[in-house]
Amino acid sequence: MTHETVESPQHQWPFARTCPMQPPPKLAEIRDETPLTKVGLWDGSSVWLATKYDQIRELLGNTTLSSDTSAEGFPQSSKTAVAQRSGQKNFARLDPPEHDRQRLMLTADFMVKHVRGLRPYLDALLDDCFDDMEKADGPVDLLRVLAQPVPANIIVQMLDLPPERSDFFLDRVNRWMSLDSSPEESDAAAAEVLDYFAALIEERRDGTGDDLVSRLIRDHLDNGDLTAFELQHMLHLLLVGGFDTTANMIALGTLVFLQNPDQWNKIREDPSLVPGAVEELLRYLSVAHHVGFRLAKDDVEIGDACIHAGDGVIAPIIAANHDPAVFENPGTFDVTRDARRHLAFGYGVHQCLGQALARVELQAVFTKLPQRFPNLALACDFDDLRFKNALIYGIEELPVTV
Repeated sequence: MTHETVESPQHQWPFARTCPMQPPPKLAEIRDETPLTKVGLWDGSSVWLATKYDQIRELLGNTTLSSDTSAEGFPQSSKTAVAQRSGQKNFARLDPPEHDRQRLMLTADFMVKHVRGLRPYLDALLDDCFDDMEKADGPVDLLRVLAQPVPANIIVQMLDLPPERSDFFLDRVNRWMSLDSSPEESDAAAAEVLDYFAALIEERRDGTGDDLVSRLIRDHLDNGDLTAFELQHMLHLLLVGGFDTTANMIALGTLVFLQNPDQWNKIREDPSLVPGAVEELLRYLSVAHHVGFRLAKDDVEIGDACIHAGDGVIAPIIAANHDPAVFENPGTFDVTRDARRHLAFGYGVHQCLGQALARVELQAVFTKLPQRFPNLALACDFDDLRFKNALIYGIEELPVTV
């Protein structure tokens, strides 16, 4: 076996996008030249970067690679990311068996059968949002009237949080997720939410409610399976997923359709295409563009290269989902494409817990939105749109006319 070593990285991570709706072109350039190579980070360290689908899938599924962000040598994409990752102790940042122990406590609540039961509530929620859009005098910001309220209300209902605190949660999640926040700002935003959940846990200590928080207290906290500290961080993880990731998918997904009116007309005329269209949106956008960081606990051989114990690894899902060896013409958005092999939710033990819920929400939105507003249009020039520099890719505002 030949072991590849690269002493001086030629490229610096992260890479810039030249088109906001496409991956950084540097990923394709590296994939064509040296699919697994070393890149430099902000702190002077170097890590392995994988760019091919098969490599990334293999790396994400390899439990020899650690997701423990507190481990010495774990790669961080920026100084702010150090605060974002090191201050969080949720199970997404832990390795088995600790990861599995905590994740299993939530599995039943996010199974397909359970989340499909939310569809009537979701449909009513969408109708209310659409009514507000229709009543507006002039353009509306689809991000704030639809994309953010829908997933936020779902997670607020699941956790039985006061709806009037939604703006507080949204602001703190955005501050924590933004790569433009200072480390101090990111830390402070997370601390406020964690403090809120600490108080909430004490308030619901009797465990008599039928909400998810009360069930976790009753079934796992009271008997010692879970500590209050672990529960705080678990709830923070659910809040971030509920308030941010799906909201960005709804907003950016709508923008993709507005840029591709032929695809919009296809799902409007044939709603049976929507489930496949959602998979294609997940592949095409790959909003979790800054996930996939790992640390090798032992030597791992990938092709002709050896990733040594202690080496950092980046396995970006956006590179996998735009690999032309798997997805022909990956830069083309096509609702008839079979995109089910995408890695938008990750792969392996850390595959996204909330993927069934995200699919239900996205399918509901893109089934009902084209029917209610077939002439939906962007209310500004595309070049005037501002995109977020954050752990999860998104947009600052999406003005539309209905």
